[in-house]
Amino acid sequence: MTNPFRNYLFAFALLCAAALPAHAAEPAEPTLSLPPGMAALARAADDAWNRRDPAAMVAFFADDGTSTIGKTELKGKAQMLDYYTGSFRNLPPGLTHRTVVRRVERIGGMVATDNAVYIEAPDGAQGRRVLREFFTFSLLRPVAGGWEFVAVRATPLAPAQGS
Repeated sequence: MTNPFRNYLFAFALLCAAALPAHAAEPAEPTLSLPPGMAALARAADDAWNRRDPAAMVAFFADDGTSTIGKTELKGKAQMLDYYTGSFRNLPPGLTHRTVVRRVERIGGMVATDNAVYIEAPDGAQGRRVLREFFTFSLLRPVAGGWEFVAVRATPLAPAQGS
């Protein structure tokens, strides 16, 4: 049986495609030229995770999309919906997801991104502390009005100091 607390930490790490504001303790974010609409996709995906909305999360994926979160492999929207529904069920309040794009590369008609992903909690001093960090690779293709995830690979990094 998988640990639901661990699952929620992985749940959104796979949906990372663009930079969001970082807190002051981190190094400066790289300046990247993102394809039009990609930053909006990342903000919308982060917002869906923060609302704990599994259907909205799955809507960002291609029908034939795949995702690997740690050792969990998901193929297609039905598996992803089941995964997010279960992951969000026991998610503690106050946790948020934040993505920082580190690299963008065009590959034919698609775009690949390397990202840092942070699962954060309130620190008690009106700030946030990182509970977990992930390296996430995403492959996206253009669709009418934006982008969709074709493949996402989220790898958890060592737990944050003091967690």
